Amino acid sequence: MKQLLLAACVLAGAFALESRAAPLDDVMNTDRAFAAAALRDGTRAAFLAYAAPDATMFRDGVGPIKGHAAIGASFRESGGAVLRWEPEGGEVAASGDLSYTWGYFNWATTDGKKGTGNYVSIWRKINGQWKWIVDLGVDAPPKPN
Repeated sequence: MKQLLLAACVLAGAFALESRAAPLDDVMNTDRAFAAAALRDGTRAAFLAYAAPDATMFRDGVGPIKGHAAIGASFRESGGAVLRWEPEGGEVAASGDLSYTWGYFNWATTDGKKGTGNYVSIWRKINGQWKWIVDLGVDAPPKPN
């Protein structure tokens, strides 16, 4: 009987971990798709496509940038700059409708300028889709090997 009870507890724990992993996988995949869209469609277009209507963005040297219109206007012509990022981790709230992801980013221009940093994005599930509601990127050393 103890073995049966132990097996039931182990299975219940495995299902609980699986149910928590699935939402995190979902938001991590959304962040990866966001990064792929930035490479494919351009950074401005991707940031707008994945932003909630009330999103707020923070960048070095700039105060909070709130809402689609202000976020769109904050992007200058890229001058050939390419922004790349990859989520490293995150967490989903027990409610299943709020999450964050974090990772490293790098950018480079066609004239040789480069930069690296870290980011955190806070996500909210809206009509079944993850949309970022807060995005913060800061200059920092590159990802360690």
